Amino acid sequence: MKKLLFLLCIGLAFASCKKRDKAVWDTDWQVPLVHDSLTMSNLVADSLLTVVGGNYVLDINSSLFEFKLSDFVELPDTSVENTFQVALNITAAPGTSFVNNNVEDHVMNIGDVQLKKVRVKQGGVELKVYNPIATKTFFTIQLPGVSKNGVVLSQNFVAPAGTQSNPGVATGFVDLSGYELDLTGQFGTSYNRIQSKMNVQSDPNGPTVNVSTSDVIKFKFTMQDVQLDYARGYFGNQLVTDTVYAQIDAMNNVTDGLLDVDAMTFDLTIENGLKVNGKFKINSLKNINSSGNAVSLNHPNIGTWNTINASTGYSVNTIAPSNTTLSFTPGNSNFEQYVENHGSKNELSFQLQLNPWGNVSGGWDEIYDEHPLRVKLNGMFPLNVGLTDLIFQDTFALSLINDASKTNVKSGQIWINAMNAFPFEGNLQLYLLDANHQTVGVISGTSAIESSVFGSVINGIMQKKSVVYFPVSETVCDDIGQVKYCMIKLKLNTYDGSGANVQVPIPANAFFKFKLGANLTIENHL
Repeated sequence: MKKLLFLLCIGLAFASCKKRDKAVWDTDWQVPLVHDSLTMSNLVADSLLTVVGGNYVLDINSSLFEFKLSDFVELPDTSVENTFQVALNITAAPGTSFVNNNVEDHVMNIGDVQLKKVRVKQGGVELKVYNPIATKTFFTIQLPGVSKNGVVLSQNFVAPAGTQSNPGVATGFVDLSGYELDLTGQFGTSYNRIQSKMNVQSDPNGPTVNVSTSDVIKFKFTMQDVQLDYARGYFGNQLVTDTVYAQIDAMNNVTDGLLDVDAMTFDLTIENGLKVNGKFKINSLKNINSSGNAVSLNHPNIGTWNTINASTGYSVNTIAPSNTTLSFTPGNSNFEQYVENHGSKNELSFQLQLNPWGNVSGGWDEIYDEHPLRVKLNGMFPLNVGLTDLIFQDTFALSLINDASKTNVKSGQIWINAMNAFPFEGNLQLYLLDANHQTVGVISGTSAIESSVFGSVINGIMQKKSVVYFPVSETVCDDIGQVKYCMIKLKLNTYDGSGANVQVPIPANAFFKFKLGANLTIENHL
């Protein structure tokens, strides 16, 4: 529609090269501009449209928002050190083993979450060894409990000779994608613990060196950008409070009038793919229109907590989500009034709490990244609408030139030859605005684009032909140089065959086809 209106305005500008004013005469021109068509697929995604009984219905099955594993658990970029200090001053022969220690546990700071097992989707670990001994050394670094396909992560390093103040350093990086981390510690009874082990040997082919009690051999590992696709443990009593917004941009242009919709029924479903119990509360759901008027959705479950059961299953491929469904009907909600507020902004405030009854699973909560908690909207909405002077308004930049000292448009009219298969009647006005958005001129159609309900059946669908003219006065042409913007107002109404304003269905394959042209009187200068 905006394209059509833009081309309407373009028809007002017509100029040619400057010549000396020796004579002036008028000529009449008929200028074809464009032809185009509009269907429901231009307004609504095809995937949302279905046909029931020959009329369009919105079939909505969409996810409003979701919570994934990363919303509840995040491994920080943790750095951990494992050190060994020489106990005696010794002279070390080539091939001396300095460290063959037991497994060390390192606590990861993950807040109140108690993780026992995780699997890495992406990210890695940087390993760095420090050698204070005056010969190169061979390090074997193991992270027991960190494994892939049953193989424990183990890395070998050769560090150059060094001193305590300037140790020899060697580094490496391991991509942890696909690795599983057992975080129960070396005894398997704890949580949030990662294990390490270090073996160090001096160069078997190197020199004999002196080693003192001030020498500290160490390695450091740093988790970097780790993201998980699975976690098991206890995820705490987390409470998430948030407000999300859904914007329907097309409704920004509705500035006035009444929208009447058919009775609607829909379901709001909380699909919980987490093996975690919880509860969910909608604090409020508001629709806010361009005038600032807000309509809050009323329902017995809004403002109250709703229990969410954990999903079931023993692997990623067997998870069966639980479903908590809130049904909205004309009898228990004001959803019809909510929609009829025709606001572009929808504001949802909610709260989600995990484990409201504590650690009832004994640390066997599980979350798979592939199975989030989703809030979904499901409904079949018949497109039966009643429009009473509903005004769509839009403004766009437009710069026109019409110089009276040159060949210029003196007056004329724009015309639309339309075939309308929509059950809407439309009256169109164009407001030409200056740089300060003040009105320079108004161009109104001489008649309405008539509704298809007043037409006849052609190729199986009701259609109505209309020809509408938009007179362009000489005054408007004289002031056209001031125009910097064009504001359009389209007033829509729905009628039945008797002329009464009612709800009407939109038939399948409805369309609006038009040809656009201009009849112009040109003042010629010679």
